[in-house]
This record gives sequence, structure tokens and C-alpha cells, in this order.
Amino acid sequence: MDPRVIPLYYISSIAGLIMVAGGILLIYKQKIYVDRESKQVTEVETPIGKFRTNLPALVLFVLGFVPLIYPIVQARGYVEQLQIVGEVEADSFPVNIYAVAQLDSLQKSRTFNISVPYLKGRTQDYIVLYVAGNSLGEQLASVSQIKDGEIRLSKIEISTGSLETYVPNPIPPIPDEFKPPGEEKQP
Repeated sequence: MDPRVIPLYYISSIAGLIMVAGGILLIYKQKIYVDRESKQVTEVETPIGKFRTNLPALVLFVLGFVPLIYPIVQARGYVEQLQIVGEVEADSFPVNIYAVAQLDSLQKSRTFNISVPYLKGRTQDYIVLYVAGNSLGEQLASVSQIKDGEIRLSKIEISTGSLETYVPNPIPPIPDEFKPPGEEKQP
């Protein structure tokens, strides 16, 4: 998001707040009339009964929410982004790449580009974790290497050929003394 837009968002929110507050005030004082000739608030008859309405003030009140809420919706989640760029060569795919809160999955050896939140004043480095099958690799993306909003990493090779496949230990059955009443006991 362009930082030059932020003052326009403030102006829009203030204008919306003035419209909402003005609409409330006009409804309270009933200063805007629909019927100019009689200077009376319009009465609407419905099957439930008669209602007095001050429609222009209600419209002003409702329309005031648009410029009030629009900047909030547009600025939601706005954080300056930093690019981490690197290249992965692996013999097992997919290769999942984790950096802060961002994830990428590669289906072949290639260069990747991940956007991560950049917090000004951050002194800690980013750790980029690569997962290919049972193989792990990691690289340090140092904040001192930031150039033009980007950190370039060296090429990393991940090989799974020398690793054994991980087989988890079997989970033993629940001992009889810990089973809830009514459940079958082990023979």
C-alpha cells in the first residue's frame, strides 16, 4: 500500500464520522423535512401503524458509514512486506518453505520468492526452513542483507537419498485400569 494514501483514509474517516454525527443530530432535532410545503415530517402508514420519518437525515446517517468504514477495510492487515528470494535444488518433492508466517511449496527445483511481514526496528534475523520429505534444511535470512526490500539467499541443495524413512513407534493399547467402565478388557 502506498503511504501517500493513508492521509486520504484519515480524511475519509473524519468525513464519514461527521456525516454520521450530523445525521444523528438532524434526526434528533428533526430539521430536514421531506415535505417542503408543510414543513412537516413525513408520515408513513403501514399495516402495523403510522410511522413518522425524516428520510433525508436517515440517508445521511447511513451513507456516513461508507466513508467511515471504507478506510478501515482497506487498511486491514496492512504491513510492509519484505521479499526473501532463494533457489532450491532437491531430489524429493514437494519442498515446503517456511519463513515467519508464509509458506511456499515447490513441485520442482526452481527459484522461490516469499513475502514476509517486515517490522521496522526488527533486530532478529528470519530463519527459512525447507522441508522435502524427511529432509530438513535451513538458512538464515539476515536483516543486515536487506537491499531494495529484498533478502537474497544462496542456493541450497536438499538430498533425501542418504536418509532412512521415519517410521513412528507403535502406540501401545490403553491398560485395563485406565479404560472407562463398560469398555471391553484386554484378554
